[in-house]
Amino acid sequence: MKRTQVLGSLVFGAITTLGLTLFATGQEKEEHPSKLFKEYCAKCHGDTGKADTFKGKNLKARNFTDAEWQAGESDAELIKSVTEGKDDMPPFGKKLTAEQIESLVKNDVRGFAPKKN
Repeated sequence: MKRTQVLGSLVFGAITTLGLTLFATGQEKEEHPSKLFKEYCAKCHGDTGKADTFKGKNLKARNFTDAEWQAGESDAELIKSVTEGKDDMPPFGKKLTAEQIESLVKNDVRGFAPKKN
């Protein structure tokens, strides 16, 4: 009887721990900007997306917090710009996968858009 209780307690504890771990993992918010953005984009666009870095100012990099600009560009246009390059921005199509570029556009670039009230 005692062995059954101990075993039952161990199983219950393991299930509870697993459940809490899965719940906590599911609650994590993705980092913004992402590590990928910080590595490849922040040199010009900055961690804030405002292009207020020395290099960004010199190259007249795009300010991602500009609501008018955000509204005027489609995801497809942005993906093409990142992949092929545009103006002074170099192409990243050979350095990054299509999935990484899509994530940069949809999560990072769009994540800098001003929040609508």
